[in-house]
Amino acid sequence: MEAAVLVIDGVADFGFAAVLETFNMANALLPELESPPAPWRVRTASLGTSVRSAHGHLVPTTPLDDLSGAIDVMIIPAIGIPDAEGLVELISAPANRPLLERISEAQQHGTHLAAACTGTFFLAEAGVLDGLAATTSWWLGPSFRRRYPRVDVHESRTLCHAKGVTTAGASLSHLDLALSLVSSVSPALAEIVARYLAIADRGPQIEFSIPEVVARGDSLVASFERWVRERVADQFSISDAAKALGITTRSLQRATQAELGMSPRDFVDEIRLERATRLLRTTNLSVDAIAAKVGYLNAGTLRALFRRRRGRTIAEVRGSNAAWGPAARRG
Repeated sequence: MEAAVLVIDGVADFGFAAVLETFNMANALLPELESPPAPWRVRTASLGTSVRSAHGHLVPTTPLDDLSGAIDVMIIPAIGIPDAEGLVELISAPANRPLLERISEAQQHGTHLAAACTGTFFLAEAGVLDGLAATTSWWLGPSFRRRYPRVDVHESRTLCHAKGVTTAGASLSHLDLALSLVSSVSPALAEIVARYLAIADRGPQIEFSIPEVVARGDSLVASFERWVRERVADQFSISDAAKALGITTRSLQRATQAELGMSPRDFVDEIRLERATRLLRTTNLSVDAIAAKVGYLNAGTLRALFRRRRGRTIAEVRGSNAAWGPAARRG
């Protein structure tokens, strides 16, 4: 399989390295399989002969014009710019127009395109995501949705597969992206690579999102988020919130749908789930006590919400403390 990792100055060091390491490990583990697939040939490419990473490391590259033969997959890792404004300024700069044209040409030639985190903006800017489902970093979802209205954005997902394109979420999702590409050739190889790299199922990206951060891009949605957060333990209706904000319920619904891709009620549930998750992982409070603290009348409602929106049980959430967290240190 021929793969090109397309980079520019400012490429994010971790994401770039994660992609390369996954494919290197896949090639190293081919002898472990009874019927191994062909090895991956991965080349780092750019418009020139080298780029500087976000941390200043010099990365030798193969000029795109010098790539010979058909490319099966082209991967765009993240750029080390976390804010949407700076990112859009970069990708829309005249100097990067040839890069966008190459991405579009690759799609026309049948090359599978893949990107993670801020790298997804390059695919969208090139127009190759129009009419397709895609994900991006969870905090960039609202900005992505505003700039690229023709893309079906699902920032809650860690990975999103569409025809000829795979997109992934925030930084660690580079590993998920690379593993999914390995899996498309050999699921057995992807499984053993994941084991060697100690990569576990991290669930949907929405588990990591912070509602306060997601809401920052729109003043009305941000005001709604603050109003809910201050009353998260109370019983209230969406009409109560709209009235307090001086707008109609319909206006609030339009604002959250346009900015976040979800209804006001779903956003309230996300705020409460985020608070409940933090309490489950950092306290010894009972589930009933936590349910009361986040505005639900009983634990059954909270349990059902975790199953429906996270695909996990309360026990799984509580037991998923990070290896580097307080519980591990106490152990």
